[in-house]
Amino acid sequence: MTQLPSRRLAGNARWVWRLRQAFFWGIATIAVLIIAPKLDLPGSLALIPLGVLVVAVTVAPVLRWRAWRWDVRPEAIEIRRGVLVIRHTVVPMVRVQHVDTTSGLLEQAFDLYSVEIHSAAGSHTIPLLEARDADELRRRIEELTDES
Repeated sequence: MTQLPSRRLAGNARWVWRLRQAFFWGIATIAVLIIAPKLDLPGSLALIPLGVLVVAVTVAPVLRWRAWRWDVRPEAIEIRRGVLVIRHTVVPMVRVQHVDTTSGLLEQAFDLYSVEIHSAAGSHTIPLLEARDADELRRRIEELTDES
């Protein structure tokens, strides 16, 4: 593989990540605000999860979306992701056993789908794709695995 993957996730992926992080860090902030007085800890301790919430909702989804790339080539499926640690996964087409498409509640709200590619060694997911991209990806993998 000489060329880096060029396909991106759906633009709405950033909103899904934002909402997930807002929920998690919002709960963490509330928990610290409730627990801190009971343990005689300073209330300013809640600024830590609140600060993480701000970064996790504003900066992290944009960086994560920019880093996520995928492509399907005749010989392999390539997935490149990661901001601090970059992972580049190559799944040879001859190793693909089957493909699943899923969409959780939050993803359904944005009409997004995740495609999971299974091989004997495990599975790899390309998350948060628009319906047409997920269908195209699934169809392309099917065509290429039929050829090999």
